Amino acid sequence: MSDHKYNQDSQSAPLHGALTSVSLQRLQQVFYFLLIVLNYNLVSHATDWPTYQHDNRRSAVTSDKLILPLQQIWMRQSESLPRPAWARPAKWDAYAEVKGLQAMRNYDHAFYTIAVDDSIWFGSSIDDAVHCIDANTGQERWAFFTDGAVRITPTWHAGKVYFGSDDGFVYCVDATTGTLIWKYQPAENDRLIPNNGKLISSWPCRTGVLIQEGKAYFGASLLPWQPSWLCAINAESGKVEGSGTFKLSVSKMTMEASMLASATDLYVLQGRSFPAMFQLADGKFKGVSGEGRQGGGVYGYLTEDADFVSGLGSLRGALVLHKNAEHPQMVILEGANRILISDPFAYLHSGKEISAFDHPQYLALNRRNAALHAQLSALKTDLVKKLKAKVKTKTEIEDLQNKIQDTQKNIQQVVPLIKKCLRWRVPFAEVHSFVLASDILLAGGDNTVVAIDTTNGETLWHANINGKALGLTVANGRLFVSTDTGAIYCFATN
Repeated sequence: MSDHKYNQDSQSAPLHGALTSVSLQRLQQVFYFLLIVLNYNLVSHATDWPTYQHDNRRSAVTSDKLILPLQQIWMRQSESLPRPAWARPAKWDAYAEVKGLQAMRNYDHAFYTIAVDDSIWFGSSIDDAVHCIDANTGQERWAFFTDGAVRITPTWHAGKVYFGSDDGFVYCVDATTGTLIWKYQPAENDRLIPNNGKLISSWPCRTGVLIQEGKAYFGASLLPWQPSWLCAINAESGKVEGSGTFKLSVSKMTMEASMLASATDLYVLQGRSFPAMFQLADGKFKGVSGEGRQGGGVYGYLTEDADFVSGLGSLRGALVLHKNAEHPQMVILEGANRILISDPFAYLHSGKEISAFDHPQYLALNRRNAALHAQLSALKTDLVKKLKAKVKTKTEIEDLQNKIQDTQKNIQQVVPLIKKCLRWRVPFAEVHSFVLASDILLAGGDNTVVAIDTTNGETLWHANINGKALGLTVANGRLFVSTDTGAIYCFATN
């Protein structure tokens, strides 16, 4: 952690003219009044960040107001790099001739933070602990150690902090003191196996803990050829008791990375496999989200309308937008790796740029475009079958050809309409994290974090950091940045 000295100049500038004691008193009253007003304005916009990506939808949207420019207040640098659960991707794919491969399970490459009031918390894959830090100074308040790496961001709820560990347990501790309240292990006949030079449970908790409606949701999973556990336990007692709680054995799952939840559904990411969907009420399996190669990754995002966005973790990167858990229709955004939606706009990083679009129209047109392409593909398939058929008529062939031409014309009409949805576009090589704080879009890149004006894409502020800005947290007027070097930065108004 860096040291900071606050210097105060005791010499005042000379005053022009004489000030009477009355005018000095009035000046002092005005000064105190302005301080009160300023403090009220800052506090009125202050909000917490109690879970990964702010909420259970992982929206990364907060009403917190950052007063620019920001200054670096403190920085904590770990002596060791984070120790991911899985090896980093290969440098390149020789068969596909693609370099810069994306990791499909990159959920623990930094110490992601949560923030409530004047404290922040993060889990560590180095010392197997959760740490509580003073948000003002960066000084540690307490640390709670487990018997395995804490890979997923903790969750704060009602004065308690919840988290899972590679030791197979889920923990609940007092947020202020770090005192253990309860711990729970779903696997009854656990066994230890080696991983990253440590012994871990055969059923580690690598989903974190999601708190909703008084219940703590989590998974315990590692290998798809052995059963996994999906749990919803009482958040107060740490037991499977009360309405809506369950402990279910599920097969062919690799639950990992922070889960997401709508009002009715639970979304479980699986790295190399498709995201899985379950009912919140009873854990009933609803299916997987994806088809063919269009699935996988550990990036998940839920819109306010319960549109589910998942990251492919594919060779060139792409995002898949699903209407909802019951609707199979998909929109594939090739080359995209991050999206942030806050009506009426959507912010997208694709290729080497950040774009802002009219959200409802943009998604509706993309769905229309996807449906037309699917229709075109089906028509072409039918045409090939008809041409190969022994029995065919000229009318049938012409009818299919006309339908193909009409569909192609409709596609040509939709594409320019999609382009018209564009609000602005700015170059940005790599985006590892997005946060929308009031009217400011924050983007974390390579060795930098940037504040962008949402109205026109103008850069309002930027700061240099060491490493990739994988995690951004905005709370109570502060910006916390977590990097792949094991650093945590705090920026705030000086």
